[in-house]
Amino acid sequence: MLIKRIISASLLMMFLANAFAQNASKGDVHSNNQNMIIRIDGAQNVWVKGEVDPATGNNVPATGNENVSFTGTSDGIYITIISGSNKIKLLALTGQLLLEGELTQGRFFIPTRKGIYFLKINTKNYKVICK
Repeated sequence: MLIKRIISASLLMMFLANAFAQNASKGDVHSNNQNMIIRIDGAQNVWVKGEVDPATGNNVPATGNENVSFTGTSDGIYITIISGSNKIKLLALTGQLLLEGELTQGRFFIPTRKGIYFLKINTKNYKVICK
């Protein structure tokens, strides 16, 4: 009788924990199904912001490699791919994989919240701050 009660209580606790976890993740912006990559058409680098060059005072986009540049804003992460195909992974500061994909030439936008993210482009890792 005692064993049945223990098993029933354990199953009830597992059910409640699972229901709570599913309910809590519905409002989380970092949920895998809520993040997406949006392709942007139009003129190159019109919207790209980046670090300010102290010598000229001009914005300079952060460069991932010779084919990719990116910048973080309060709206999200903007990526420009000049040529080739690049594997992209975006991770939260906690290490949670937010999205993964392969991007070819073009301009892309990944909507995110303000925060610190890790962007992996092919084999290189970068820290992106969205503020």
